[in-house]
Amino acid sequence: MIKKYCATAYMCAIQAFDGNFLCVAAEYAVRFLRLFILLLVWRSLSAGGADFNGMMLAQILTYMMMSSVLHQQLDIITPATSALWEGSIIGRYTRPIPVIGSFIVETIGRWWIPVFLFYALPVWLISPLMGINPLPVNSASGLLFTLSLVLSASLGFALDILFAAFAMNLKNGCWAAMMIREAVFSLFSGALIPFEVLPWKLGRIFELLPFGSIANAPLTIYIGTGNSVRLIALQIFWNIVLWVAAALIFRKSEERMISFGG
Repeated sequence: MIKKYCATAYMCAIQAFDGNFLCVAAEYAVRFLRLFILLLVWRSLSAGGADFNGMMLAQILTYMMMSSVLHQQLDIITPATSALWEGSIIGRYTRPIPVIGSFIVETIGRWWIPVFLFYALPVWLISPLMGINPLPVNSASGLLFTLSLVLSASLGFALDILFAAFAMNLKNGCWAAMMIREAVFSLFSGALIPFEVLPWKLGRIFELLPFGSIANAPLTIYIGTGNSVRLIALQIFWNIVLWVAAALIFRKSEERMISFGG
């Protein structure tokens, strides 16, 4: 089974460059421009005397850089919802690997590998030229960050499968499900704005939600501002709850699945 998963991921990775490489490069350029603008915004706020609730500018810059570098792992969108819309989801049921497993390895092959090689790694390496420290605050935080990132990715897959099941129950309301997911993720995950700088202690509330365990947890552990034990415990809790829910709800939603094309 591991060999089948690896073969699927490899095929998806090489398919990412079947088209014009300039189109792929343009996407990475837009991502870098977005990161560059965000860094300028935070630097401008700091120069204007903005209060970051105890966070230092250097920590925020590292946080935003790592959020951009790890965007594919922190904001996981599998082919589940789009395959439902296209009709290609039917073909997954004829493959010699489980359907949910197919979505996971396709995501790793199609997005994780190319983005890491051609965007994440180069940006991480050149970040010192932008005045950013790319390293974790210490070696212990680096190890805990790795564990937290694995739990974060697992949780992201569970949430995406839940949204795919939600789309099935909307009678193929795929784009509505994706728009709701993107709006919720942007607000509650901490990928765009660190929870520490939010007013009225909203960050403490968002931290307890499953979305907060996706981006906020590994990133705050990386820069050393989060309680590692509490954050990882929350991630484990939400992984258990949401994977059980995802498996049950997706299986039940398959009975209502309507898919054309493919």
